[in-house]
Amino acid sequence: MTTKPDKISNPFVYADQVIAGIDYSLRCPALCIIPPYKEPSTIVPFAFCEFYFLTDTKSVAIDKGNIHGTLMGSWKTPEERYETIADWTIGVLRKHKCMSIGLEDYAFRASNQSALTQLAESTGLLKYFLHENGMSYTRYSISSIKKFSTSKGNATKDLMYDAWLKDNGVDLNGAFGRKPDASPRSPVSDMVDAYYIANLHRIEMCATNLIYEGKEEEL
Repeated sequence: MTTKPDKISNPFVYADQVIAGIDYSLRCPALCIIPPYKEPSTIVPFAFCEFYFLTDTKSVAIDKGNIHGTLMGSWKTPEERYETIADWTIGVLRKHKCMSIGLEDYAFRASNQSALTQLAESTGLLKYFLHENGMSYTRYSISSIKKFSTSKGNATKDLMYDAWLKDNGVDLNGAFGRKPDASPRSPVSDMVDAYYIANLHRIEMCATNLIYEGKEEEL
């Protein structure tokens, strides 16, 4: 018996590398790290993931279990701020030997164009750092991330958190001393976004590898 039928029925056998989902921002960038996970599921359970985020709020900079918050610290110029965030991000990826990343694309229709410009500059530096470290990345539109997690491309943060609760049953609000039914805000909403970016990226990578191997077998 060949292995091809098994791979078709479970393409997640290709989930053999560490991957990351990054919800990049200037105020609370967040990463979700997923180790090799070959179970036939589009969602990797919370317990198998590691979460990291930067924050300028001391009360939420917790380091407990698989949730790791770090205070951002001070910065004098926007460029210094961009470098601090990018350096921290690369450090987390190196720690987990992660070379494949899913990255949220820009919100081109954002109402605050000044903030969008700053985020674009900051993300551009991150992309350069990723390139210099031989790390590949795939961009995912905000609507595709929302549709993957909730089936609605225009889902609100509340709907995203509802999807999180349905998929994991883990009260992230409670981890930060908030009421379970509170509307999600940073860093909870950022962690949720990073989580679904990582899971979407895992599916994309498995599908790409399955198609690539199929073409090689045809040659």
